[in-house]
Amino acid sequence: MTAWTALLPTRRPTLGERLLAEVRVARTDLRQGRFERGMALMTAFSAVVSGWEAYAQHQRGAYARGWMWTPVWLTPPTVLAALAALVDERAARHVLPAVSCVSLADGLIGTYYHLRGIQRLPGGFGLGRYNLVIGPPVFAPLLTCMIGVLGLLAGLLRRERLTPPSRGARLLLLAADALAAQRAPTSLPERLAAQVSHGRFQRGYALIAAVFAVLAGAEAYVEHLRGSFNQTVMWTPIWVTPPMALAGVGAACNERIARRVLPVASGVTFLDGLLGFGLHVQGIRRMPGGFGNLQFNSTMGPPIFAPLLFCSVGLLGFIAALVRRREASP
Repeated sequence: MTAWTALLPTRRPTLGERLLAEVRVARTDLRQGRFERGMALMTAFSAVVSGWEAYAQHQRGAYARGWMWTPVWLTPPTVLAALAALVDERAARHVLPAVSCVSLADGLIGTYYHLRGIQRLPGGFGLGRYNLVIGPPVFAPLLTCMIGVLGLLAGLLRRERLTPPSRGARLLLLAADALAAQRAPTSLPERLAAQVSHGRFQRGYALIAAVFAVLAGAEAYVEHLRGSFNQTVMWTPIWVTPPMALAGVGAACNERIARRVLPVASGVTFLDGLLGFGLHVQGIRRMPGGFGNLQFNSTMGPPIFAPLLFCSVGLLGFIAALVRRREASP
């Protein structure tokens, strides 16, 4: 009977079963800090979004100063470094973190120049609300720092497994992971690097998501204030920002919030980013000339890719909900 059964054709797994198996493997990799390629893709995506927005916003100022080109110039090398990290681990370890540090520094320098630009407007910070709306977007360069943070995290993570391991190999990997986690690095940077690489950085991811949620929400408030909130839907990114930020901070303090509340807040934030992207595309299409006059309309109209930064925040929240806490067991 056994030999006869072996001759029968085996049932091929359905699409749903294959997807479920892939999800399980991805979840295991996330919990073990094996998502270097995924984080590199997030870095490339955020670099394209931020670089385009910097190009459009600085075009409004006619690139009056040379440093206004720096976030645009940094976009191609950042994207190329992130894509190289997909195929070469050495690029992920060395090239991408180096470029990410430059992006991080450029975001901080841009924040200084934007603040100085607001100060030089009539009334300076005394007319803060008016000059924040009319002047250079003060929170936009800080959002550029997200690229640097994501790239640095990608350089610390381990690479994903291309094929699911067997049960025995999975047990060996878990044992090796537990032994590596018990080793006590001497310095704080080494401890942080070890926590990130082994998927024990839940508090850190949650706080990063909370910080960038506040920055993205503040930038959305300023940009939508320019449009006088003429549509109720323009308030949605402002409404979702406090729950997302509170969920991130709460997840850093309590694991139950990280497992139950943070995924919901992250999902709402991610969907709101997609909604805003669709509405911004629609707004540009309705301007005179539509997409045929894209260069002008993308500069003077709604920032087309800005809402997608909320998608990056949502993805960071999902990652924080899936990875382990430092003191968790394997």
